[in-house]
Amino acid sequence: MKYDIRLLTKAADDLLRTVTNPRHRKILINYRRHAIFEVCGRYDDILAEELTVPDPEYLMYVGGFPVAYTGRERVEALYASMVKLNACVMMFENEVLRVDDNGFSSRATFQIFMPGAVALHFGAPVAGDQLDDIFIQTTDRIMVWDYSEDCRLKGENIWVGGGTFRRCPPEEVITIEECNELLIPLLDKVPEPA
Repeated sequence: MKYDIRLLTKAADDLLRTVTNPRHRKILINYRRHAIFEVCGRYDDILAEELTVPDPEYLMYVGGFPVAYTGRERVEALYASMVKLNACVMMFENEVLRVDDNGFSSRATFQIFMPGAVALHFGAPVAGDQLDDIFIQTTDRIMVWDYSEDCRLKGENIWVGGGTFRRCPPEEVITIEECNELLIPLLDKVPEPA
């Protein structure tokens, strides 16, 4: 079954239909735009002045070990590597999202598309003739993102649970090009409270 990438922002959209606090809405809209830009490989847009502070701080806990990305150059290098490796397309399932004055927290199952050569690096059982095939890594993640006074992203804190891998049938692969085609038109279609 191919994921409907247009559902990437479902949790944010659902919350935006109920949230009326202007600050909370700005944070959710920022997150929504960030998610769309990320899976579309548009990291320059993520790091634009209106979305992110000049020196963001990311901290990822993978396998219990913290990995820090401090400052624009390091964060930009992280995103650039995801695009270069063809590992920026992802889908969230069962996302539970909460927002407050400081930012938001999210718990979700991530489905991340990546070539076999990249999946092999993360421990996937990839055969030698599958290095160019697309695999899906499934991980549970908890994210806490902090925002500035003017509702720009200050930093991400991400805890990554153990992952599993499966080879993605060609008909289920979602490409960066598809993401751009389907998601960029949704950037400004922000749900209003009912």
